[in-house]
This record gives sequence, structure tokens and C-alpha cells, in this order.
Amino acid sequence: MEQGIVMHTIHQLMTIRDPRTKDWKLLHNPSFIVVLLGVYLYMAKVWGPNFMKHRKPYDLKGIIRIYNLFQVVSNIYFLYRIIYYSFWAAGYSLFCQGLTYKADENSRNLLNAYYWYFLVRVADFLDTLFFVLTKKFSHISVLHVTHHTIVVFNGWMFLQFGPDGQAVFGVCLNAFVHIIMYIYYFLASLGPSIQKYLWWKRYLTRIQIVQFFIMIVHASIPIFVDCGYPVVLLCIGIPQVILILGLFLNFYVQSYLSRSSGGPPKMPAPQVHSQNGDSHHTNGGNVDAKKEL
Repeated sequence: MEQGIVMHTIHQLMTIRDPRTKDWKLLHNPSFIVVLLGVYLYMAKVWGPNFMKHRKPYDLKGIIRIYNLFQVVSNIYFLYRIIYYSFWAAGYSLFCQGLTYKADENSRNLLNAYYWYFLVRVADFLDTLFFVLTKKFSHISVLHVTHHTIVVFNGWMFLQFGPDGQAVFGVCLNAFVHIIMYIYYFLASLGPSIQKYLWWKRYLTRIQIVQFFIMIVHASIPIFVDCGYPVVLLCIGIPQVILILGLFLNFYVQSYLSRSSGGPPKMPAPQVHSQNGDSHHTNGGNVDAKKEL
């Protein structure tokens, strides 16, 4: 019974692959995403700890600073391009927008921007690699790994089956949140002289939680309002976002609410790569017991 449901779902998805992107490099073959995520999980949980077992942590402060700056610039660039080619030039509906299936120049520019944004999200795997090479294995939490894995998988899936329409809003929101977070990570990496002005760091986890709430609500609209966006795709994507939201809420309750009630924290708070290299950020729930957001 369950196998039949899975096969039926796969069959439905294969029939709605977007003709504009189905033959693109790294997208057309499902084995790419399977191998990519498999290598990532193997690196994070098996190869990384074994490789660093008898090695000293690497000093990556300069590389991490450049990486954070790259993330800020690239997310700003692709957010602008995606907004311009969808909501501005194509007049997308913010409420409910179906797939256009257009192949004009504007649509090609939009899909191209989304494709490169997806590759930037693949580059987020470097977060985990930095933890491996600096021997901060406790930071590679279930939340961290699950978040990165789902973001990349959903990016690949929506590019294949629903690359414009309703999905565009979620991409824009995600890019905006990444801009805020990587600005903080970059500034925090500049040292104590800058860190004292980063009073707003405590709101980063809340911003991510609000982001996921908004994504779930917005992505659910086509389920109830027929605007031409494939519902089966949303029924696969939404539960994954709910899972991430649940993990973030659990993290938030364990880290912050227990402190505000006067009890000891049940788990340490997320952190960022600092000047001395002793901490990192949470784009996926990385933690440091010494400092709190």
C-alpha cells in the first residue's frame, strides 16, 4: 500500500517536470542530488571526524570571513534579480501565483537567477566543512545537518518541477534571511570592537522561526486556492519545512525559554565564527556553550 503511494507520487512528479529546466546540468538526473546529499552526510558524520581525529584544528578565520562576505553579496544580488524578473517585470501575484511555463527572455533570466541561487545554497555545505576542519563536531547537530540537507533538496526539487510561480516568494524570503544572518556573521568575525554593537544577535533565531511560519502559510495557499501551481509538489515540500520549524522551535525553547524562567539552559545557544575562531553561527542550529544569541 505504502509502496504504491510512493510510486504514484513519483509518477505524478515525473509528469510535471518543467520543460524549461528538466535538461539543465545537475538537475536532469536525480542521481546528482542523491550523490550530493550522500557525500555531504558522509563528510559530516563519517569522513570528517575520522580525518580530523589525529589532526589539530585548522585556522580558517580569514577564509571564513571571506566566505561570509561572499554569502552577503551573492544573496543580495540574486534576491534583487529574482524580485525584478518575477514581481516587478512579470507582475507576479504575491498571494497565489501559478507556473507560467513561459520561455521568453524575462522568464529565462528568472530561472537562471534561481538556478545560481540554488548553487549558492549548495555552497552552504561549507558551513559544515568548516566545523569539521576546526574540530567543532558538537556544532554539527541534527538541526544543522537536517536544515542544510532539506534546503538543498527542496531547491533541486522545485527547480525541476516548479521553478517559478508560488515558489518564488519562498526563495526571496529565504535569501533575505540569509542576508541578515551572514551580515551578522561577518561583523561578528571582525572581533570584540564590533561585536559590542551587535545587540540584535538575539533575534536571529526568532527571524528564522518567523520565516518558516510565513513559508508554510504562503506555500499552503495553492492547496485551497487554485492558481495553477502543482499541489503535489507543495505536499512534499511543506512537511519538510514543518520539520525544520519544529527543530528550530525545540532549539529555541531549550535554549532561551528555560533561561528566561530562571532554570539552567538545556542546550547551548547558536553562535557565529568569531575573531578567535572559538565559535560559529547557526544557519542550521550550531551551538556554543560560552555565548548566547
